[in-house]
Amino acid sequence: MKHYSLNKLIDIIEYGAFSKPIVNYILTNTEDEDLVYYLLCLKSIWKNKHREAFKYADLVTTTTTTTILNELATLEKISILFNNNKIKKANIELSKIKNNIQSLNKKARKIIIPALRFMEIRFSNLIDENLVRYWSEEYESSYAQKSLLKYSEARKYLNNKDFHKAFDLFIEGFNFAKRFPHPTMICSGLNNAAWWIREVDKKKALIAADLLEYYIGYYFEDLFKIYNWFDTIFDVFFINNYIGLYEISRIVNELKNNINVDNKFNKDFYDRSNKKHISFLFKNNINQIMTIFDLNFPIVFLATYSSLIEKPYFTKSRILKLIFERDKDKIIKFFSSNYEKMYFFNLMLSNFQEENLINNINNKNYDFLKSTRSSLFYIARKNLILKLLKNIRNKKEFIVHYFNLSDSEKNIFDIFLRNCVRYDIKWPIIPKVDGNLKSFALKYNITQKRVALGYYSFEDNERLFLDSIIEKFLKI
Repeated sequence: MKHYSLNKLIDIIEYGAFSKPIVNYILTNTEDEDLVYYLLCLKSIWKNKHREAFKYADLVTTTTTTTILNELATLEKISILFNNNKIKKANIELSKIKNNIQSLNKKARKIIIPALRFMEIRFSNLIDENLVRYWSEEYESSYAQKSLLKYSEARKYLNNKDFHKAFDLFIEGFNFAKRFPHPTMICSGLNNAAWWIREVDKKKALIAADLLEYYIGYYFEDLFKIYNWFDTIFDVFFINNYIGLYEISRIVNELKNNINVDNKFNKDFYDRSNKKHISFLFKNNINQIMTIFDLNFPIVFLATYSSLIEKPYFTKSRILKLIFERDKDKIIKFFSSNYEKMYFFNLMLSNFQEENLINNINNKNYDFLKSTRSSLFYIARKNLILKLLKNIRNKKEFIVHYFNLSDSEKNIFDIFLRNCVRYDIKWPIIPKVDGNLKSFALKYNITQKRVALGYYSFEDNERLFLDSIIEKFLKI
């Protein structure tokens, strides 16, 4: 079992819930009791289990002899107490952390000071005066913390109803969060930017909402937990009479098993206007089909299929044989037979990249998707798979194994493939793989780091299920 540097730990947990694969990996490789309690506290917070989180934070503060861990756990206790209206206890804990700030190293201050400043703004009417004194400005070297401070500043302008200034600050904060990158803060900034400007400048709101839709698809799987972001997108699309309204409604309605969906999302996906849009895109995309052949058509097909929440029934037919044959005329004939197939075809041919979307929000280009729009949510998920399988070996075998999986196996494997890419950043601790996972990575020419990150993004019982799926890909 390993001992982990707390400085490296700070660089990891600064990503919030996005650090889950590294946290899960550390939990399988350490016996440091206070560290385990702290990491379990974070995981409980990410699951919105705040009573459980407080219990673990309390265990840290009563067992650790490490000042940094004590202060990090205290910080979580303060946030939980304020959010649960335990004001007196929160201020007591806040007083404790204030007294120790001077003794903390620069790394720890980088996390704690901006978080305290954010709480000062959010709970300004509940915090005792002159309680927090700042001992350093070192935290400002962190893009994640700069983002947090921009969002705090934006809230001040919201209080004065200066929505345009607040919008600009939210976008500045988004740009810092993207440079980090910090997915929750990326989407939170875009969500706030779109929501607060929508009634005074609906087109400005639209560029933020489009980019938010893309990043939800790129970064998140627990979609029911971010229902409010979809709600923002819907409202912005609705007031702009935007064609993307149909796709957002469809996505949200496919989450009905997890959340209570507002009736406003009950839009007929094959409404006349959306049919017209699907048909228009299909006719344009026919002319681009040779481009997708150049990009490796079977992999593009798989990436598009795996991106969908609910899989189309037509893929259970002879479609794979058709895909591998790559006969242009037969493929066009097959996909032109109904709107579901045309919609799928349009997703395969759509190729918006996040760089273009970021340019649009920074340059305020409002009409960039006016006539060529496909679901940015699904395009983002598709792009993840295309990045992962760009240099794949044994391609045909991989695709055949994939389509032989059960629906439940496909669901887990789809998430695994996306997580392999979305978590691939420069972590100070890199999970290792061996056994079947290593063999899987080598057989299909996928980097071991990515396979490890995708694997440890799952909890223990889910990893066991994933093990059984990986075995199927190793059979000849």
